[in-house]
Amino acid sequence: MKLPALLSISLFSTSAYAKTDSIVLDMGCFWGAEKYMAKIPGVTDVESGYAGGDYKNATYRGVINHERLLRNGDTKVRNHAEVIKVTFDNEKVDLKTVLGTFWEIHDPTQGNRQGNDIGTTYRSALYFNSDAQKKIALGTRDSYQVALTKANFSKITTEIAPLKNYAKAEEYHQDYLVKNPNGYCALRGTSVAYPGSMRIFKAAAKPLNAKALEFERQIVVFESEDCQYCKVFKRDVLNQWKSKTAITTTHSIKAPTGWELKETLFATPTIVMFEKGKEVSRYTGYNGNKGRFFKWLSKYQPTGF
Repeated sequence: MKLPALLSISLFSTSAYAKTDSIVLDMGCFWGAEKYMAKIPGVTDVESGYAGGDYKNATYRGVINHERLLRNGDTKVRNHAEVIKVTFDNEKVDLKTVLGTFWEIHDPTQGNRQGNDIGTTYRSALYFNSDAQKKIALGTRDSYQVALTKANFSKITTEIAPLKNYAKAEEYHQDYLVKNPNGYCALRGTSVAYPGSMRIFKAAAKPLNAKALEFERQIVVFESEDCQYCKVFKRDVLNQWKSKTAITTTHSIKAPTGWELKETLFATPTIVMFEKGKEVSRYTGYNGNKGRFFKWLSKYQPTGF
């Protein structure tokens, strides 16, 4: 995502005289990562790519095929991660601020996955290009671990390592969500703020008050900021809702107070059916396929929509 151009001494320079510096990050699918990191004031460019693997000249199809070989046990060669290269103006934003946003807008505790995207290519990773970057990376990780631990999250699994074998992704992956505003993005943070962060995402919404809901049966639509398919779901379904089953929406990623979700939410919109305060089923990632959604709904609403 090309932002206003500024003179760059070197894409990977850490010289005190460099106008810009870069860091390579993985937080799952690079489409959403590119979009959100570009919002940081002082970031001048965000480029999608591949890095961290043990072979050169990676391509999208090659990374997918290599992941299949890994799953089948046909290779032990390390695969690349889907990454973004974030270039920033040192005079307007420092690396610590950039990394504060990185930690905050994804879940760094999930290992080789991010939401519904599963595999080593979606691992949380931070690839540095100098000892100075490494020191800042480890420091910000430790600071965020303290915040996560207080919020009852597990240990950070993020790979922090020297950058190797970086390759720019194909042109159709660059600015993907700008070109395709309804495109898929599973990126969800933990809602735990990095200490002193810029809060690219809005502060976490409070869970719904269960007392205001229908205990016997209630549908909750979990939405998020800038979720285009949430708007499509509202147009296709919510604006025409006639079912006797109550339905409501929320920007919280947590169940209504005192109620239970079976597992963490990974994408929006996610439509969850609760009965007696417990999740009985969910429909994840509505993408405009009304027939498929209503087929799911009919299992719990036999009298129809």
